[in-house]
Amino acid sequence: MTRAFAAAALVFALGVAGGVAWDVREVPPPERRDGYVVLEAEMHAHTRFSDGFLSPFDLVIHARRQGLHVIAVTEHNLVFPGLMARWFARATGGPIVIVGEEVTSSRYHAHAYGIRDRVLPTYDPATVIDRVHAQGGLIVAAHPVREFWPALVPVRERLDGAEIMHPIAFGSARGAWSWSQMAEFYDGSLANGHRLTAIGASDYHFFSFLGLCRTWIFAREATEGGVMEALRAGRTVVQDHRGALWGDPARVAALRAHPYRAKEHDVGYRGNGTGDRVARALGWLGMIGMLAFRRGRSGRDRHA
Repeated sequence: MTRAFAAAALVFALGVAGGVAWDVREVPPPERRDGYVVLEAEMHAHTRFSDGFLSPFDLVIHARRQGLHVIAVTEHNLVFPGLMARWFARATGGPIVIVGEEVTSSRYHAHAYGIRDRVLPTYDPATVIDRVHAQGGLIVAAHPVREFWPALVPVRERLDGAEIMHPIAFGSARGAWSWSQMAEFYDGSLANGHRLTAIGASDYHFFSFLGLCRTWIFAREATEGGVMEALRAGRTVVQDHRGALWGDPARVAALRAHPYRAKEHDVGYRGNGTGDRVARALGWLGMIGMLAFRRGRSGRDRHA
C-alpha cells in the first residue's frame, strides 16, 4: 500500500510539473481606440485570505492565463493580499495589479481602489468615502442591489463609480439580488447629473470565471498610474449580458464606430493543448490515488 501511495504521489507530481510547463499563455497586447490603449480588466477578485480559493500569487497567474491586462485584488476588509499580488506581478512581469479592498458591512459593499492601508467599514459609508479619498483612492459601489440602497443612495454623488455588470446578470446569485437593481442604481446617478465610472466585475472566488465580466479601460499608458487616471476620469466601457454598452459616452461611440472584440479566455478551462490536458489528467488521477491509498492504509493501521 505504501508503494501504491508513492506511485500515486509521483503521478500527481508529474501532473503538476507538466501543467506548469505546458499551461503557459501570452497575454495579447492591448489594442488602441480613440487615441488610448484599451486594457481588459477584472476589477473584483478575492483570495483565500477570506472566501476565495487562490492565493494572491495564484490569482496573478490565473489573471495572466485569462488574458487580462489589469486585475484589482479586492479582498474583504483586507489590503495585504493586494500588496502581495502587486509585488508578485511586478516580479514576474504582469498583469497590472490595482491594490484594493472590498469594504464589507451588512449595510453595503464598496470597493476601494488604489489604497495603501485598510479601511474598516463604518455604519455611515460617508466616513469610508472620506478615508479612501484621503489615501488618493477611488470608491466604487460593489453590486449595488436594492438591499444596499439605504446606505448607498444618500452618498451616490460622492462615489467614484459603480459596478454595472456582475455575474448576477446571469442568474447566478441569490434571488433577492437582480441585475436590474444594479442598472437602476447606475441610471439614478445619470439622472442626477453625476455619471459614475462604469465597472464590470466577476466577483471572483474560485474556478475559471475570472474575467467573465470585464471592464475596458481607456488608458493613456499601460501602467498602474495610467489605469487609476483613466478610472478617475471615467474612461471605461462595460458590455452587459445583452450586448449593450455602458460607460463613457465618447468611448462608447468610439467602440460602436470601431467595435472591439474581447480577447478569448478559457472560461471552460479546456487546457492549453494536448500536453496540458494530459498533465491535468495525471494530476487528478494522482490525487485520487493518494486519497484512496491513504484511506486504505489508515484503515489497515486501525485494525492492526
